[in-house]
Amino acid sequence: MGMYDSVIVKCPNCGEEHEFQSKSGECFLGVYTLDNCPDDVMINVNRHSPYKCDCGVSIKVDIPSRKAIIVSGTS
Repeated sequence: MGMYDSVIVKCPNCGEEHEFQSKSGECFLGVYTLDNCPDDVMINVNRHSPYKCDCGVSIKVDIPSRKAIIVSGTS
């Protein structure tokens, strides 16, 4: 099993929390939010995006703004 870090991302539509995994950075199984995530971990945060939330929208992280966004055309 590979090592990774997790970033907890809230759906901007319903607020449900999702775990986004990153394989950049130290990969010591760290758990972060968008507010406290190191820059090197953020580089790879969208590796499995877009993520389909249970509320029906697809989300990804806008890395420069460090915000979850709804991806249009995929919900």
